[in-house]
Amino acid sequence: MMKKISFEDALILNAVRTARFLLGLLPLGAALAAGRGIGSAVYFFSKRRRIIRKNLRAAFAGEKSPRELRAIARGSVQNLVMAAVEVLRFPEMDARYLEEHVRITGIEKFENALAKGRGIIFLTGHFGNWELLSVLSGLKGYPLAALARSQKHPRSDEYLNRLRTSKGTRVIRKGMPVREILRALEAGQIVGMVGDQDAGRTGTFVRFFGRLSSSPAGAAAFAMRTGAAIFPIFVFREKNTNHCVEIEEPLVLPDASVPPAEAERVILQQFADLLETKIRKSPSQWLWAHRRWKSTPDRFVAVLSDGKAGHLNQSLALAEAFAAERAAMGIPRENTRVKQIRVLYKNKFFENLAKAVGAAHPFLLTPETAREIERTYADLVISCGSSLAGVNHFMKRQNAAKSAVVMKPAGPLGRFDAVIVPRHDGLNARENVFVTSAALSLKPAGGSFSLSKDKKHIGFLVGGDLPNGIAEAMSRAGEETGARLLVTSSRRTPAWAEALLKKTFGDRERCPVLVIANESNPPGAMGGILNQSDLFVVSGESVSMVSEAAALGRPVLVFLPSPRIKLKPKMRTFLNHLSEEGKIKIVTPETLPQAALRALDGASWNGNARGVSKDAETVKQAVRRIL
Repeated sequence: MMKKISFEDALILNAVRTARFLLGLLPLGAALAAGRGIGSAVYFFSKRRRIIRKNLRAAFAGEKSPRELRAIARGSVQNLVMAAVEVLRFPEMDARYLEEHVRITGIEKFENALAKGRGIIFLTGHFGNWELLSVLSGLKGYPLAALARSQKHPRSDEYLNRLRTSKGTRVIRKGMPVREILRALEAGQIVGMVGDQDAGRTGTFVRFFGRLSSSPAGAAAFAMRTGAAIFPIFVFREKNTNHCVEIEEPLVLPDASVPPAEAERVILQQFADLLETKIRKSPSQWLWAHRRWKSTPDRFVAVLSDGKAGHLNQSLALAEAFAAERAAMGIPRENTRVKQIRVLYKNKFFENLAKAVGAAHPFLLTPETAREIERTYADLVISCGSSLAGVNHFMKRQNAAKSAVVMKPAGPLGRFDAVIVPRHDGLNARENVFVTSAALSLKPAGGSFSLSKDKKHIGFLVGGDLPNGIAEAMSRAGEETGARLLVTSSRRTPAWAEALLKKTFGDRERCPVLVIANESNPPGAMGGILNQSDLFVVSGESVSMVSEAAALGRPVLVFLPSPRIKLKPKMRTFLNHLSEEGKIKIVTPETLPQAALRALDGASWNGNARGVSKDAETVKQAVRRIL
């Protein structure tokens, strides 16, 4: 291993020396033009393009078009290579170079502090050619001590530091004793630091482009300890060969009464705000290839909706499981931000095309939907339903995000990080496929009403058709058990069935809750029914209703639709599996009243009322894979 590293080190060193020689033969403008061309090639082949794209989407998704973001990404890499070309020419830079190519503003802001013999801190970011500051400081008569990270190739690192120190700069290695920096500040010197790297989970978190970002606390800690002023300083590239150095007013240091950790955060937030302003002014000059938000606790979840309440409910259940798992890891729920996007296609043909091939492009979507997707950044994309799988995959690629689909999607399963499917979809579990017994469901919210507990309650969930006799049987079940009935239809329930429900369950004493979904579906009504029912009687043609009821761990009786409604084979498989596992019981109009009576008598209920806890564990496994 050591031989390989030594060979790599020698190879890099010789390449750098060769590049320095060849580029030194060219005029400055031509050398930088060559660097710009090399930068374009590097961008095209770089594996870091994914990181660059993700960072830019997170920062500007709602502000800039994809074309603008691509231009910024390419310009950022070009600027980095041009900066490297200039670093190779550091030894040849002199006062004439300074006069012809550099404009400095604000130098008077720190001269008074230096005149008093007090050390100061120059704090910058990976912006413009930040390396140029070490040379410019020396040429202006203000040599600085620069804090620099050691590179993994020691001989190449030593060569780079010789270039950095060619005009009097002294390098202080990161990881060296703190006293080296303190000694420089106490001697009235300038210490240069770069303060926009990710500092890991132990760093100081500040807001940067709308996300919590871990920042190194060094500059703030030294300033609070020594009283040294921190001067933010930035180098803007102008017209390729020229630069403008902007020196800002010193950051405000909190007084001694502020706890150290909070004082550091206040100082670093000032710098983050200022750096963000500079980046917004010239975004292609920042190093977007750095994983600046690697340690952020913030995660943005995009939940796609096809307008079907059952599908949306399953997607939201997965989003909730994602937030819950992160909360178990100690990450507050407010750091998981969920946004719903209603997906609409231009026409039915485009929607069917997307379903068939499992792919979608913004061209197929309505302009409003396309704009919403374009302006939305996501770390995780969740969808349920075949018409959304293609949009999910498009957003995954656009944001370099993780993705999860619920129910079997069209196209290759390997495109998604997690595929959660009910067993009746016929897929086998594998690395990214997780099989559940039932559909996913949210834990119901508190609901919009509350009922006294002096009687039992039966939730009657009609997810579509009403077979002959089931409404009358449900009415008898209420009479024989003495329970109140809580009744709801769905948007798929036909008008004749709704009329029958209103006629049969119009007595508010026996049926205090009756929801006709196609007429009025008050928010929280379903949650109230789910929370306050001791027993559920559910349409067998509604996967979501059966799953929601079964997930609550209470008795569930399921009735099948009338013969005129052909139940799909996979629906029969779904119900048979739940029945075999004891999570539901299939009833007919004739057996319903007695089954309800037995179900409400806990001692005689033979069903498995433990819900689908195994499914919850399966979903956790899927979430852990995503995390």
